[in-house]
Amino acid sequence: MPESLKILPDFTEQAINDRLKFIRAVNAQHKNSFAEDVLHGLSSDPKTLLPKYFYDAYGSELFEQICTTPEYYVTRTEASILKNVSAFIAELNNDKRVIVELGSGNSEKTKFILNAFTKRNSGITYVPIDVSEILLDGGKHLIEEFEGLSVHGIIGEYEESLEVVNSLITEPKLIIFLGSSIGNFDMPHAGYFLRHVSNNMHEDDTLLAGFDMVKEENVLNAAYDDAAGVTAKFNLNILTRINNELGGEFDISKFSHRAFFNPLESRVEMHLVSISRQDVNISSIGKVIHFQENETIHTENSYKFTDEMINELSSKAGLRISDKWKDEKDYFELCMMKK
Repeated sequence: MPESLKILPDFTEQAINDRLKFIRAVNAQHKNSFAEDVLHGLSSDPKTLLPKYFYDAYGSELFEQICTTPEYYVTRTEASILKNVSAFIAELNNDKRVIVELGSGNSEKTKFILNAFTKRNSGITYVPIDVSEILLDGGKHLIEEFEGLSVHGIIGEYEESLEVVNSLITEPKLIIFLGSSIGNFDMPHAGYFLRHVSNNMHEDDTLLAGFDMVKEENVLNAAYDDAAGVTAKFNLNILTRINNELGGEFDISKFSHRAFFNPLESRVEMHLVSISRQDVNISSIGKVIHFQENETIHTENSYKFTDEMINELSSKAGLRISDKWKDEKDYFELCMMKK
């Protein structure tokens, strides 16, 4: 990683100290705004909202809480695998001093990898990428915890952030994409995204990706509808965000959370259900949205994978699986991929 980052015109850098720096990434081309995506999604039939808009500051906090609920097995299962295999992952990637993480959040699970890498080599640079400014506090804690680690975070969406990484880093790197976040894309978009990652990888780079596997429906349904109602708050928060940022007039008490596994699509679906017939004005988009009783807004999909699905995705992206690890229940799989 260059000592002083050379930022492209559409990116700005903030240096906290010599070990902690952040880039704010802005796409040079037009991408739909929050308002445009809300207008399009709520004017569609059926109604939809994009899950990337869950992650304002409060939404990010709620997701961290979801990860600690008894029902949400994903985080602790993946963490148990990482605890067991991170030393081996570091050994397989002994030539790499740069670790790039997509959707890093608070980087808690990543500490297993950072610990393994910093034990083997000095001068490791960690490049967390996230849309949330949770990176700022997380980065400060990481440089305190890991002596010699540098954190060069990127606040932005995956696509433009990957372009920044590709333009700034020429040395071999490990890219990690944990939490089965790839499952939030539908299958065509997951393929497109993995191809985009592959296109931004050099020949010596590797990708470590997590995949949540198909399992019993009752386990899946409970994971996305916890008894404490944290996931419900997370889902409903997107309506609060519309109220706060777009002048929406949603009465949150008139919507409920619904989550269920759809076996035909191999995915858990999350919806917001209108519990009565109602009209909702959203001033910033200049539209009143009509809801029938029990009409839903489809807010998220979380695809669950088989080995065949993973193999097909990686192959179409021009990647091959070199190593893979599962937990003892076969709930979750980590895959190491190369070009």
